Amino acid sequence: MEEKAVGRELFGRLFINDVDKIDCAIFDPSVGVVGQSWMVDITVSGKLDANGFVYDFSHLKKLVKQVLKSSLDHTLIIPVQSKLVHYQDTDRGDLWRLQAKSRLTGVNSEWTYLCPKGAVYPIRAVQVTREIVEQECSRLVRHRLPEDVVAVEIHLRKEDVQSGQAFFRYSHGISGHDGLCQRLFHGHRSQIEVYVADERRHDLEQWLAHEVLGSVVHIASLPQIVNPDPSLRAGTRPEMTTPLTISYRGSMGLFEATVPANRVFLVEDGTSIESISQELVRLIASEGVEIGAPIKVKCFEGVGKGAIAEL
Repeated sequence: MEEKAVGRELFGRLFINDVDKIDCAIFDPSVGVVGQSWMVDITVSGKLDANGFVYDFSHLKKLVKQVLKSSLDHTLIIPVQSKLVHYQDTDRGDLWRLQAKSRLTGVNSEWTYLCPKGAVYPIRAVQVTREIVEQECSRLVRHRLPEDVVAVEIHLRKEDVQSGQAFFRYSHGISGHDGLCQRLFHGHRSQIEVYVADERRHDLEQWLAHEVLGSVVHIASLPQIVNPDPSLRAGTRPEMTTPLTISYRGSMGLFEATVPANRVFLVEDGTSIESISQELVRLIASEGVEIGAPIKVKCFEGVGKGAIAEL
């Protein structure tokens, strides 16, 4: 903790690195819905108390986690000042209509999201940036701290990845989850690792992340699709011009979205990271890669956690 005297009072600064993590989705008007994961660092400045503290470390950790969980974490962050964002309050829930010109396809795409209140976090901006989210997080935490704390700085970091490491961004909603994971549009920025007979296969990692999943994707299960076309099957991204409608009801209420079909990767049943990794390991096996050799896919859900599937 850094200390300095101002007049007769002592002031100090404390910091906590990796105090929490944020897993969310962001609506980018140039791409669409994108999963994101950040590690959270915080620095707090203020007058020292009788114990020589700016603020108690343990209390600050607890406060930051409570604030983020009740605000941005596991939400879809939407820049409400964009002309491509439209909102309607309906008797079924909050209805968001979103348009994007995708850098991935070069064509316009339309998204809709009907959800209970709290599933979307609106940001007063034309585009969501890391700096704007940092300012919002700092503001939210500052309002919960005493007046003796004069400044709060929150810094968001993406996970460092080694050169050539494959990762993808995905959004999903877990239908039967009792907590925040049931929100249809929350997401993650995730690494992926593949091993065949204990040999690391960077080529298969890149294939899965970029060709199979398309780098930016929404994961949906077949039971979540409304009126599914008979041609839809697990382990694919449909090549359809019409959007897919995803719908289910959770303990929080009704969730329903329309998503461009080519941005959806379908799994058989359930959209947990365990189900996703199982689907990916089956895809590698179906390619006939070194038939008979054991295959392992290590798929992360954001930072520092995930699932392992083996065949």
